[in-house]
Amino acid sequence: MAASIEAYTVNDQSFDTEMFTIESVTQNTPLKRGDNLIPAMDHGLRFREKRMGGRTESWAMWICDVDPATGIPPSTKAARRAQFHENWDTVMAILMTNHAATGYDAPLKVVRTLKDNPSSPADMFRVNYGEVSGQINISDYRPNSYARFDVPILYMDPRWYEATSVAGNKATTTLTADGTVYGTAMITDMTITLGNGSVTNPYIENVTTGSKLTFAANPGAAVTINTKNYTVVDGSTNSVGYLDRTGSDTTDWFRLVPGANDFESNTTYSIAYTKAYI
Repeated sequence: MAASIEAYTVNDQSFDTEMFTIESVTQNTPLKRGDNLIPAMDHGLRFREKRMGGRTESWAMWICDVDPATGIPPSTKAARRAQFHENWDTVMAILMTNHAATGYDAPLKVVRTLKDNPSSPADMFRVNYGEVSGQINISDYRPNSYARFDVPILYMDPRWYEATSVAGNKATTTLTADGTVYGTAMITDMTITLGNGSVTNPYIENVTTGSKLTFAANPGAAVTINTKNYTVVDGSTNSVGYLDRTGSDTTDWFRLVPGANDFESNTTYSIAYTKAYI
């Protein structure tokens, strides 16, 4: 059975409560973007692998006048109106956040709670970062009781990443030998550690994809390559200039694909990544 979305948590606030709820989510399929090349010395176009663009969602939401302490609306009209506006302000303060907190890639950290095993349904979590990308369309607004509205959300990165809990901390998986990469999306954000400084020109190659990274020098310590930030550190020294990259026709420094990946290296290595899904 395919995984089903149970709830969204946004900036550590559940959006599945008695006070306010995302009742449905409409997702798009991310577009593939990019142009083919016309090399100066060749005739005609040469294919360049396209990259996935951002993902958009539309959240159909409602907010009502329920008191979070009691789980029911207050007894008087004035109290219900006040409670509705308090709930409204809680939601809008989150949605209208215009700065990214520490560790966030965008203003909104969105965590999906899912269940994937109908016979023993345990929760699993996936995280992404986005922002409100347009006007909020309010179809029904009754300040004494409830409001319904639609919220457009843009995720710059189309991939959802595995998280350890509803808190949205990305779960790290480490490969130290040939192995299976889990997920459904191309994994391009990872940290690769090569050797301990005892091998000259240490390299690692993903034979499955053809990507190869070589540190063209004699490192003084383990070489740490961060493919998200495009940094290379030899011990504690910034040594990005020594990195040679071959076998990839994209801006990715190194590539993992879902399924079996075969690696070659002239030293010890480890690859730390987060499972990613489309």
